[in-house]
Amino acid sequence: MIRKNSQRLKDVLDELIKSQHLDGRLYEKHLIDAFPDVAGKGIAAHTTNLYIQKGVLYVSVDSSVIRNEMQLMRTRLISRLNDTVGHETIHEIIFR
Repeated sequence: MIRKNSQRLKDVLDELIKSQHLDGRLYEKHLIDAFPDVAGKGIAAHTTNLYIQKGVLYVSVDSSVIRNEMQLMRTRLISRLNDTVGHETIHEIIFR
């Protein structure tokens, strides 16, 4: 039996996520998951405790040398992370 008002499951889930205002959190989760690929595995190995709060990505770095290197590539990291997610999720990165 074919129904006339059928929808794809993906469309229904996307609609549900947007109606519950969960899309922002979903973008944040995708961004944090993409961080090792964007920053590089070597740099990501020295980072821990990534979280996003009010559009700012906070990253704990265990090496001052790596932290300085990441400071220099901050702007590029922000744009590449946002491009990877497909949404402007962060506007700043703070390295600790």
